[in-house]
Amino acid sequence: MARNPPPHGLRERKKRRTRATLIDAAAGLFLAQGYDNTTVDQIAAAADVSPRTFSRYFPTKVSVVAAITDELDELIADAMDRLPGEMTAYDALLAASLEVFRATDGVDSPGFRRMAMLIQIMNGSTSYRASALALRHEVTNKATMHVMARRMNVPVDHRAVTLVTDVWAVIFSDSFAGLGQPGNHPIESAVICERLAATVSLFHSTWTPWAGISAADGEPPTSA
Repeated sequence: MARNPPPHGLRERKKRRTRATLIDAAAGLFLAQGYDNTTVDQIAAAADVSPRTFSRYFPTKVSVVAAITDELDELIADAMDRLPGEMTAYDALLAASLEVFRATDGVDSPGFRRMAMLIQIMNGSTSYRASALALRHEVTNKATMHVMARRMNVPVDHRAVTLVTDVWAVIFSDSFAGLGQPGNHPIESAVICERLAATVSLFHSTWTPWAGISAADGEPPTSA
């Protein structure tokens, strides 16, 4: 007699567990041996699944890292959604990011741990930075974009939302470049928060006459 298929809810839970296992296995390998030196076959083996199973969840290894960014994006979106509506888009993004990255009573937050992992991967891999840039232009349904659209009272596909998102990606990249690499600051919660706040401050400064601004204003430290 044929066995009954498992309930829909059970199948979905198994899929989520497999997806989470693949993400964790990939992250561990990326950090241990570098993104460029990690293959899909290695990720599948570490997760105890076949490469074919991996491909059912992620088309490429860069898409695994994109899944980590999705988790981080949802944390920042949730924090931003609770902020006063009169804040500018950039100030709201900064405040939400600082809340997500900041340690509490000396304990690193889940958001910081995810961000630290992304920084280590991105700063250690030229090929990832190139593929991630291409992937970013295909993303149109991020949680922060929806929150931002509500705050700005425009559709999520409005050009203003896309523009802020792209500018913020550049601010992120500039803030964390080099962290964790030889001769630079370690990847720590306080360092991430300080550098991000300094970069946003410098960005704001570019909207005023530059002659009245010190060249050092807003500049994050570049070495330990």
